[in-house]
Amino acid sequence: REKQMRFINAVRSHLDNQKFIVLDAYQFGQSAKLAADGITYFFFFVAALQITLDFFMLWISFSANVVNNSWEFGVLQSIGLSTRKTIRVYIYEALTLVLSAFFLGSFVGVLIGVTLTVQINTFFELPLVMDFPYVLFFVTLGLSTIAAVLGSYWPAQRLQKLTIANVIKGRT
Repeated sequence: REKQMRFINAVRSHLDNQKFIVLDAYQFGQSAKLAADGITYFFFFVAALQITLDFFMLWISFSANVVNNSWEFGVLQSIGLSTRKTIRVYIYEALTLVLSAFFLGSFVGVLIGVTLTVQINTFFELPLVMDFPYVLFFVTLGLSTIAAVLGSYWPAQRLQKLTIANVIKGRT
């Protein structure tokens, strides 16, 4: 690195600074990597914050859903479905909603990202290079799945302690 800096300074000393500029590509690459890492960490922070907010929203909506559909919960139990299987139905419902929204949103996001990358690269006459954030994608997928399971399990667990008659009568 020191050898490179001596070479750059030697070239700069022999050129007219008003007509020529000597740039260090390595330093620009390091600056770009630092900026890209900072943006990636910011995206991780935003994703974690969003998953936390999604968990509470899911918890509140499933709490209301369980109270509103407590009759359905009682009917499922009265026809022979165990409490654990009934709670599993609520978890499957939450997983279906969250994962379908996750994958549909990811598809739309990737489609928009590819479209904008192609547009910018066409404008600058560059080849198409697009890096997919795999780590962020799978971390968000895992956290979304956990939020869906916990956000639907905890509200449904309240009805587990009640008798079928009380659940059907709406005494939650």
